[in-house]
Amino acid sequence: MTALPPDGLYQIIFTDQQFLTAPEPRPGAPLMLLPPDGGLTQTWELRSDGNGGHTIGVPDAREQVSYEGDPDMHELAVLLPGTREWNLIPGKESGTYAIGVPDAELRLGMSLLRIYPPRVALAPDFGEKFQAWRFRPVA
Repeated sequence: MTALPPDGLYQIIFTDQQFLTAPEPRPGAPLMLLPPDGGLTQTWELRSDGNGGHTIGVPDAREQVSYEGDPDMHELAVLLPGTREWNLIPGKESGTYAIGVPDAELRLGMSLLRIYPPRVALAPDFGEKFQAWRFRPVA
């Protein structure tokens, strides 16, 4: 079984080209996919609860990768204060993970909205290549 990434700081990369990005670390900020950019929030703190759950948050802040209300298909991902737990599900390709909602068959992936920059949203399991994320450690 593939080991899960340890607690630490990461860039979270989608399709090897786009980084999980927040325009600013504030409650309600949308999460989107953008190329690397030093001026935006693209470093994330991953923490395990020791029981298979993880949180993904802005380092040294209260905001975490989340969504409003109950998990629902196509719900847009945003930064919110408080704890939102995620499951990291090892992918078929080494070093990739799906970011899943506990107790739901939903994963983080690219929203179906045809806008730029692409938004991140909850979606059903579309398959490996459409919901694979890489966690690149930040030194």
